[in-house]
Amino acid sequence: MAFFAELMKEPPIEKRNIPKTLRVLAEKAHHRSSTIRQLAARALGNAAGSMPVEMQKHRRQVVQVLQQSLEDTACPEVVAESMLALAELVRVLQAVNLGSAFEDIVQSTKMFFESEVEYLRYSALRLYSVLASSASSKRSFFAREVAETWVSLFLHLRDPDSAVASMCKITFQLCAPFMGLSRPQEITSLCKRLGAEELQDAVCSYLARYAPSMLERLHTVARRGCLENGQRLHTSTFEILADILARRRRE
Repeated sequence: MAFFAELMKEPPIEKRNIPKTLRVLAEKAHHRSSTIRQLAARALGNAAGSMPVEMQKHRRQVVQVLQQSLEDTACPEVVAESMLALAELVRVLQAVNLGSAFEDIVQSTKMFFESEVEYLRYSALRLYSVLASSASSKRSFFAREVAETWVSLFLHLRDPDSAVASMCKITFQLCAPFMGLSRPQEITSLCKRLGAEELQDAVCSYLARYAPSMLERLHTVARRGCLENGQRLHTSTFEILADILARRRRE
């Protein structure tokens, strides 16, 4: 399966064999071995990048398999691999070709932002960045989602894992146009120029001036100890929030 997953990057497969190949991968995605399930998801992600036309024809089957794999929470490796595969699939197909599955994927992905497992946070942010870059045809829906998730994205700019923090910065920049701000390009510019801590301070100053209600949400999250959807913040992220608010009080 490891060999086959790599082979799918440049598959020497005739078009008539593609449905059979995808059917086999879909079956392996339900294998009793978590390693086999993980490699099946990887193969599907690699196939999305190498066979975009064929993936368009069989997108419903592939999306359904990968969405089901996101529920395999007892095996975080499988979930992470499935999110990376979905990121490749969304990149290739774009939101307009995914229908209601786009909404389902968005809502599933955000539930992993506060995971204690670093590679789950990374995979979720990677997928969310692709969803953001593909969301022009789903703008109103994605704006509602970002209204809920921007606090989590903002705090993970200083995630204790450097790879997660770097991916979060990319994601936050892509989500800025959906945040309902009067001048989102300013946030985009700040993302390009500043490091994580300086960026958080600059965004807070921007919100204090142009969107005080959004800044108040940070105080609300701090008082509750969790996000508005009831999801508890990652321990380190909660400490980062306390540090941000403490610095603002000293200003």
